[in-house]
Amino acid sequence: MRIKKYPIILLLGLIILGVFVISMNFKDKIVDNSWISELGYTDDQIHSLTFNFKGDRGCPEIPVALNNKEYRLLFDTGCGSGIALTNVVEDSLDYELIGKVQQLNRDGSHRGWSKQVLLKELKIFGESYKNIETAIVDWQMSSSKEFSGLVGLEYFIGRIITLDYTGYQMGIRGNPIDYSSLNKKEYIILPLHKSTEESQKNLLFFEAKYKGELVIVYLDTGKNHSFLYNPNSTFAMGGNVPNLRNINIEVGDLELELSEIGEVHDIAQAQGLPYKTMIELNSDQIWKSNLLVTFDLIEGNIILSKR
Repeated sequence: MRIKKYPIILLLGLIILGVFVISMNFKDKIVDNSWISELGYTDDQIHSLTFNFKGDRGCPEIPVALNNKEYRLLFDTGCGSGIALTNVVEDSLDYELIGKVQQLNRDGSHRGWSKQVLLKELKIFGESYKNIETAIVDWQMSSSKEFSGLVGLEYFIGRIITLDYTGYQMGIRGNPIDYSSLNKKEYIILPLHKSTEESQKNLLFFEAKYKGELVIVYLDTGKNHSFLYNPNSTFAMGGNVPNLRNINIEVGDLELELSEIGEVHDIAQAQGLPYKTMIELNSDQIWKSNLLVTFDLIEGNIILSKR
């Protein structure tokens, strides 16, 4: 009795082909977690990230407990004041009203007025802070979409923070990085430059090359559109910026093509920096460039890696 081999072989071939197609479709969704051990994190130092938008313009959110109730606040490296809340969550907060305060844009111009309040306690990743003065602002003052509030780097001084947008996770710890163990071809290490302005001392500035010239890049995870400084532009950040373009920059040995950058005339020039701030690099470019970003707030470095 003959066994019909060909149908069986054909069936096996179709199964193998199907497995291959499925693996190709999902290969981009496989999370590369090698950075966790390479940067010296342990599993208990890894936390999940959520984002306020889906797709490549989402800004990261982290859990913050206010008077024992948890909220998801934007993790905003452009927030120099530490923490700010919005009227979205105002009715659910237990606070003491102190007065009112003027809100300023990064260039020092007037943005609006907000309530100044006192919170009894807030907790961020297990760290507790008491009697916190902060502001409750109208969310429409700085966003086109409702958000609960934001928290900046003031609460992360002396920490290492890694943002893995693709993997929807974040590393945070207090012990230093062992730089001798890092692959310098994979991880680009640059010093963070400090502004001498008090309101900008905790913001992130690093150097890059644009058109062969050294410039300063300002990194702000709390925005989802990136900008190029052009003093002759007629467009500002807060309005419609139609003239989008692609530009190339060199960050150490890493070459990045930044797409859909808006040219504006109002990128603030912080005092005390060695070069002109030409680029505001925000969450959209972290997504599009598939960057793993680490802020070493112990030794004052930024570490970039393409995943």
